[in-house]
Amino acid sequence: MDHLSSLMFVASVSLLAAISPGPDFFIVVRNSLIYSRKAGLWTAVGVCLSLLVHLSYTIVGIGILLAESKVCYAILQYAGVGYLLYLGLSGLWAAFGKNAQLKMDYSKATDTITSLQAVWQGILTNLLNPKCMLFFVSLFSQFITPETPFFLRIEYAAVNLVTTLCWFLFLATLITGKWIAPRIQQFRSTIDGVMGGMLTLLGLKMLFV
Repeated sequence: MDHLSSLMFVASVSLLAAISPGPDFFIVVRNSLIYSRKAGLWTAVGVCLSLLVHLSYTIVGIGILLAESKVCYAILQYAGVGYLLYLGLSGLWAAFGKNAQLKMDYSKATDTITSLQAVWQGILTNLLNPKCMLFFVSLFSQFITPETPFFLRIEYAAVNLVTTLCWFLFLATLITGKWIAPRIQQFRSTIDGVMGGMLTLLGLKMLFV
């Protein structure tokens, strides 16, 4: 596979991975719909900042060692499960807890998160997902060898990062558009419950699969 073809392949696989429903997808959608476009955009930035960590250790080869270490993988897996369950159960409690009825009319102006909180949610959601580590190791092991020039490694990493960031920024912007946001605001509590349920299921899936 030539240079251009390999870059296009990395971009295509990266886009498909980002589009596929997973923790990153749901946390960006959740924060965009529950809070604001700004929160969704900053969550997307957080996800991609976490990707820098995955890309860094994968490029230098540490990712292969982590993938082969059952202890490291288990620690990362359980930490990720715990965080996803925390986010998911928090959403379910907000939607169906004892104070849920009092929140049926809440607005984005009175119930939001800061940009820093959104960034950290994006970072932790991605960083604590061990499947991200395996994805990068399996993807880049197809192209990166000890003989691969460092500049070329950076190119692969940049393609993945830019592709993922563009998708999540587009997603957050799309679902908070002026034609969509007003119509979904009345279902905000339901959305919180659905997204909370999905994050909880993802956490349980990571635990038992």
